Amino acid sequence: MTEMNRVWLWAVLLSFAGVFATRCQADEETGEASTSFAEPRPLCDTQACCDACDCCDLFNGRRRLFGFLPSDHCFDRFISPISNPFFFEDPRSLTEARGIFIDNSLPPDVGNGDAQVWAAQFRGRVTDRWSLIVPRLSYFSVNQSTNGGDSNPHGFLSAPVGFKCNFLRDVDSQFLVSGGMTYFIPGSAGALSNFGGGDFHLYLTGGKQIFTRGHWLSGTGFRLPENRNTGTQMWYWSNQWDYQLPGNIYPLIGLNWFHFMDSAGLNTNIPLTTLDLINLPANGVAGKNVVSNVVGVRWKPGGHFEMGFGWEYPLTQNGDILKNRVYTDLILRY
Repeated sequence: MTEMNRVWLWAVLLSFAGVFATRCQADEETGEASTSFAEPRPLCDTQACCDACDCCDLFNGRRRLFGFLPSDHCFDRFISPISNPFFFEDPRSLTEARGIFIDNSLPPDVGNGDAQVWAAQFRGRVTDRWSLIVPRLSYFSVNQSTNGGDSNPHGFLSAPVGFKCNFLRDVDSQFLVSGGMTYFIPGSAGALSNFGGGDFHLYLTGGKQIFTRGHWLSGTGFRLPENRNTGTQMWYWSNQWDYQLPGNIYPLIGLNWFHFMDSAGLNTNIPLTTLDLINLPANGVAGKNVVSNVVGVRWKPGGHFEMGFGWEYPLTQNGDILKNRVYTDLILRY
């Protein structure tokens, strides 16, 4: 990456930070009125509904759970992204716990086999606009017949922690945009996740209802290593489109683009980046792109529960570690 490109990159990042910090400046803490978490509520998607009933988010002092406010239920017809789950952030203000399982089949030039990830995510809504997020607490394991036992990489991946601010929110048009940042705390050496001093992730994410039953989620961001010698710089853009069928079944399709802006500075002879899983100190990847498609389905019977399934495969000849990938997840939301 040239010096001029770096100047432009940081100018864009600082502009993003300035926009959502300014828009979120006037947030107010809510009070202590009670609500029932167990009772199912109808899906709400208009300001009139939010103002007329308790199914949505009145910002009126609902009871906190472990210090966190209930999720913003005025956008309950939306579903969460299923692919690129550690970077593609849901734009809504949420208090939730999410379990994710990923089975990533490895291509022949990586040795075949598969890589598996068992992950948990936690989000907590602190005010009407600000949330704390922990997008990944996870265990990683590679299974290849050419290696045996402990010789396969396995262990805990890096753990991102950070914040999200919802700075644009229009209930009547069902449109919202959020931004934020996470810092990836280095993981274990056995999972190849202990290079350098961690990574910074700066992102924007938004959602829009299309007609009455369709939705589009889109998120973009930059993963920047604290030490440029020990990691690559990545820019991604992820999209997901869904349509709500009777029974609250949501077929979905998604598109992910990963662009590597700069290689690691160390001469490691590592040709793989591992995309969204690990930031390896890869060489010769600057300028490379990986594009993938995902198809899947979600079931969302109400505002407090989601479960989903997705299958992802590369569209570009270069798939990095991706031959294909299966996602399953379950979300419990306050």
